[in-house]
Amino acid sequence: MPITVNHLSKIYAEQKAVNDVSFEVKKGEILGFLGPNGAGKSTTMKMLACYIPPSSGSANVGGFDIITQPLNVKQNIGYLPENNPLYYEMYVKEFLGFALSVHSPQSTVHSSQKIKSVIDLVGLNTEQHKKIGALSKGYKQRVGLAQALIHDPEILILDEPTSGLDPNQLADIRNLIKELGKTKTIIFSTHIMQEVQAVCDRVIIINKGKLVADDKPENLQQLLGEEILIEVEFENVMEENELNEIKSIYKIDKRSSTHFVLHGKDSAQMRKDIFAFAMSKNNPLLTMKQESRSLEEVFQQLTNKNETL
Repeated sequence: MPITVNHLSKIYAEQKAVNDVSFEVKKGEILGFLGPNGAGKSTTMKMLACYIPPSSGSANVGGFDIITQPLNVKQNIGYLPENNPLYYEMYVKEFLGFALSVHSPQSTVHSSQKIKSVIDLVGLNTEQHKKIGALSKGYKQRVGLAQALIHDPEILILDEPTSGLDPNQLADIRNLIKELGKTKTIIFSTHIMQEVQAVCDRVIIINKGKLVADDKPENLQQLLGEEILIEVEFENVMEENELNEIKSIYKIDKRSSTHFVLHGKDSAQMRKDIFAFAMSKNNPLLTMKQESRSLEEVFQQLTNKNETL
């Protein structure tokens, strides 16, 4: 496995920032790392990048131990920290040349081609001759991503790489991450659920330092249980208390006098009962459709619980 994490913990005084976390990431896999602020995402990524040492546990990144072989780990990963530290007085192209020389101090062969290739890849062509301090937040984020890619690492650890990007830039970087995931192993954190569903092969959710979910995005959506939600819209006004006559539903969410979301357990029975109810009330249905549960709902449910799954 390119990344194997075993019982990793980080303790600050009385606070367990990361508490006994274990997971693996396969080669070519894009892993989304989710959690509320303060959950331990960035701390975990810092430990994997050998930026801070763990209090206990171990991890192997690219075949190297993060405790005994930190330099080897750093040589084989690209790391974009949460706060994206940059030298604002340096020019973009100059900074990327510096970053490349840090990773490959003995080699200057083809360095200009490597810099140009990465600049093209992340869309910094028009900004490459500007000082970093003069760039917008979105372009600064691209510079940070470029420095993580400059030495062509096999593993990328990206802490909120799309932070500060506009919708067009978001789409570009998402597509880039997806393309890079064909040949590289990627861990990236984000708060954007659509991003996870669009890009990730697998999702880990961490809450209060503990791992609470680890699965494919589509599988996580099933964690909300067997509850069925059916959205209905009637042609005419419907009193909410009349809907209680439908025996297969147990909860009603009113959106308007004609528009409701009905909760139950048996989709087929619910639809049959709803149709029969509408006929009995002589109030035609304009809409009847089953709602899918979003990954955002899963995230909210898991991170609002004190217990782990």
